[in-house]
Amino acid sequence: MNENMTNSPNNFEEEDSIDIIALIKNIWVARKFIIKVTVSFFIIGCIVALTSPVKYTSQTTFVPQVSEDQMSNSSSLGALASSLSGINLSTNEVTSDSYLSPLLYTNIIDSEEFSLDLLTKELINLNSEKLTIKEYLLSKESSFNFDPIGFIKKYTIGLFLNNEITEVNSDIFKNYNFISDEDYYLLYSFREKFIVELNEKEGFINVLAVDEDAFISSQLVEIITKSLQSKIIDIRTDKVKGRLEFSKKQYEIKQVEFDLLQKKLAEFKDSNKNISTARFMSELQKLESEYQLQQSILTTLASEYNNNKIKLNKDTPIFSVIDEVSVPNLRSEPKRGLLVIIYVFLGFVLSIGFVIGKEPVSNLIKEIKD
Repeated sequence: MNENMTNSPNNFEEEDSIDIIALIKNIWVARKFIIKVTVSFFIIGCIVALTSPVKYTSQTTFVPQVSEDQMSNSSSLGALASSLSGINLSTNEVTSDSYLSPLLYTNIIDSEEFSLDLLTKELINLNSEKLTIKEYLLSKESSFNFDPIGFIKKYTIGLFLNNEITEVNSDIFKNYNFISDEDYYLLYSFREKFIVELNEKEGFINVLAVDEDAFISSQLVEIITKSLQSKIIDIRTDKVKGRLEFSKKQYEIKQVEFDLLQKKLAEFKDSNKNISTARFMSELQKLESEYQLQQSILTTLASEYNNNKIKLNKDTPIFSVIDEVSVPNLRSEPKRGLLVIIYVFLGFVLSIGFVIGKEPVSNLIKEIKD
């Protein structure tokens, strides 16, 4: 019994060593096949590497600067994000909402409204021709992209559709965020061209854009960065701007009323210079009291208006650019050497896998047939 138990591990080791030797032998016998497959994949890798379109990557890095009282609660980026979402990120009042607040930046980028607005921005090509991002994307689409289903639908069913229905529906769609099929696919291809990286820990935002034209890639980075900064400022200062506009209107209304009352008081005094009756004094006192009240209200509104202007300037974030965008000189894609290595490795592994698995698979097929 013990002898069998002691011999069993040795038997397993012998069987394993025999299997490994057999595998190595099969690989060695099929070495010419493996070399041919590997060389074939090497050639394919070279072709793919040489024919892959060249792409350039431009990038910029900026940091949102906020006021000192906001920075005392958190990092600059977290404080700005908390201010945008109306959440206090003080160490004593950290909630789950405050943790999610920096995601506001990526939400802005992912919003269809923001992307559609970007499609209307203008680019300049090397021929000094101006065109929108949408026109540039449409010009890059291959003329060989033929949609047979869409073609058949357009010239069969589409011929019998009433165009008036489309016109009526267009009025309805104005109230909704309706996106046409063309714009939808353009948005998808456009979002593949840029990335916005948010580093909450270090407090900076990195914007990257990739395109086959180095000059266009740098313009995309600049447009996306400025649009993102403008959107952040609008969201951050929306409430303050509302209060500022309200206080401005109230101040202007009271200013007109005060000027009229001041003119009325002056005319009353001028027209009654030599009169000192009790009725005159009562009316004069009434006008002066109203004048003082309106003056006090006007002073308060002026103070509120000025405070809102100061708060708007204080709450408007300033963006410090760490890495300026520049036109790249070197391509970022394709990495031809890496592509060739991947194809060679893939061909080598597949050829060995075929050699090793060919006999077991054939035996399995025979057993199934039998």
